[in-house]
Amino acid sequence: MRWIFYSLLVVNLVYLGVQLTKNLAPREAVSLRVPTQSVGGERLVLLSERSQPTRDGARRPEAGSLCAVVGPWESRDAAQAGAVQLRAAGLSGQVRALNIQKDRLNWVYLPPYADRERALRVLHELQDHGVDSFVVKEGEDANAISLGYFSSAESAEGLRVKMRNAGYPAFVRETSRAVTEYWVYLMDQEPEEKPELNIFLEANQSLKLDWVACL
Repeated sequence: MRWIFYSLLVVNLVYLGVQLTKNLAPREAVSLRVPTQSVGGERLVLLSERSQPTRDGARRPEAGSLCAVVGPWESRDAAQAGAVQLRAAGLSGQVRALNIQKDRLNWVYLPPYADRERALRVLHELQDHGVDSFVVKEGEDANAISLGYFSSAESAEGLRVKMRNAGYPAFVRETSRAVTEYWVYLMDQEPEEKPELNIFLEANQSLKLDWVACL
């Protein structure tokens, strides 16, 4: 009987060892990564995986930073008529006046003298030497002597140096002419993509599309 007892004990020990071995065996790793799926033929991508923004996600200029304008017109009435044509083409806008500086030139001059008599005396000296000049009659530069206007800064500087070498204290100052222009501020933020605008501009060669700070 004792041998039966020992036999059963051995069998139980073997069975217990087999069960322990199974419990201690390494289990197959479970992946936590979500498998790639597709919807409508496009792979779902996490935002963190996007290296390049899509077209729909592209940033646009901040609202109120720049406005599209069409112009210029010389009068408000002409601009209003142009605004009506643009509205008929699907581009609504508002006419606004802009004060700009045009005809920028470099003015060579002798600063104002104390009185007109002195200015005329110097003017005659210059004209006797063949220098084309005239006396400014009014304004803040009254009694100054104008020696010429130049579009080239180098030319103006050359005359200034020449006059100073001859003993006349000439100066150079940039001047411009204030002009009021009328422009149509468009409501559309992307007017350049509309063919109607190109047709309008082709029919009005003196006008253009530009971008300015929104008022």
